[in-house]
Amino acid sequence: MNKLLIIAMLLISNNSFGQKSKMSFERLKALKMSYISEKIDLTETEESLFWEIYDLYEKKIFTDSRKEIKNIRRDYIKCKDSMSNDRALEMIKKINASEQHALQLKEERDKSLLEVFSAIKILKMYHAEYRFNREMVYKMTKKQDYTKNN
Repeated sequence: MNKLLIIAMLLISNNSFGQKSKMSFERLKALKMSYISEKIDLTETEESLFWEIYDLYEKKIFTDSRKEIKNIRRDYIKCKDSMSNDRALEMIKKINASEQHALQLKEERDKSLLEVFSAIKILKMYHAEYRFNREMVYKMTKKQDYTKNN
């Protein structure tokens, strides 16, 4: 049943990439969830617990780190031509601190997941996340190439 869901989601995503509309965040998240769940062989019970923990930390990482880095980049773009070296150094330090915080949150997430799941499943999760991201980048570049040629 899960495999059918994955195949259906991938077909739907394929069609959406062929169109000019953007994929919504929720739809992308659903694709990622089903992809990872399939790759690490979670039961329905495990799946709900896994995603509860995973989502909790993903939200923290997003609000605490990714938003901060995005704001720093936005500030950089506004004043990149008139920025002092000291200001640039300050921004670099802020970006590094935000990335370090995100890494700490990922470590906490892994500890929480390891209390419930085997290390093998967590490693499979890392690999599945990597593969999912690679496939999405590939599909996006393929879509951009198609758009340029048509």
